[in-house]
Amino acid sequence: MAGLLYKDFVGIRGRRVLLLMLGCTLAFLGLRFLFPGNVEAGISGAAKAGMDTVVSPDSTESMAAITSFGLVENEAGELVGITVGELRDSLLVMLPMLFIIVSLSLLSSWIAAICRHDEINRTKQYTAALPLAENAYIASKYLFIGIAVYFLFSLNSIWIIIFQSVAGETNSAECLRTVSQFLMSFYGFLLVLASVELPFFLTLGVKKGMLVKTALIEGAAFLGAAYLFFGNLGIFKNFNIYMFVSWCERHFIAVVLISVLSPIAELMIFWLSYRITCRINQNREAGING
Repeated sequence: MAGLLYKDFVGIRGRRVLLLMLGCTLAFLGLRFLFPGNVEAGISGAAKAGMDTVVSPDSTESMAAITSFGLVENEAGELVGITVGELRDSLLVMLPMLFIIVSLSLLSSWIAAICRHDEINRTKQYTAALPLAENAYIASKYLFIGIAVYFLFSLNSIWIIIFQSVAGETNSAECLRTVSQFLMSFYGFLLVLASVELPFFLTLGVKKGMLVKTALIEGAAFLGAAYLFFGNLGIFKNFNIYMFVSWCERHFIAVVLISVLSPIAELMIFWLSYRITCRINQNREAGING
């Protein structure tokens, strides 16, 4: 099994992926500490501590320039001042959010890569002649994808910790804290998507599997477009990220249940997909052998 897992690691060019992920993490770490979000909090904290200092008009203007960058509209529709630290947080928070989206495309490309690598090298036929346990080949694919999802989840969690380490008490930090509560559920959802892709790639091959995947994506896009034309869009009229954060604060127990129960259900779907793929493979082998 270890050999099959290492083969898949080579199939996705794992060393290059690890070096790239390490470089991106170190770069994000450097950016986060070069541009912290709580500088203004330290200034205001020192002021609240009652420091008896004489402030000149010039220094007052310079401090105002530091602590007030511009005006933005809050959730109540009011114009409020935004500090430099808040601006930094609002920009850097996009990177952990972007990592979540990138994880989706990465996992899908890895599934296609490990199956295409085996087709080119005829690995499946070779492993069938080895004294391996039954369904070991299919189990290695599911296990490798499970490890890959756990790796992406762990790395995304590290990015969130890096961001929050020097973040101020800003809306960006609060939004990321809320999103992080659903992080395990999202990566469990990646397992569900893999549960749909893997059976097609392992039983039909990469080319036919890609055709089926493309058809499913186009079908989902058609349904989404149909809803945009004919569905009730009024429910999204007043929706924004602040409403989502507020809802999570009011329904804390529901958020906890979702974050705990949904990964269990997603793991069960992943395991069920594995069993179905094994059964399909056994039926195909029985048909080939007559």
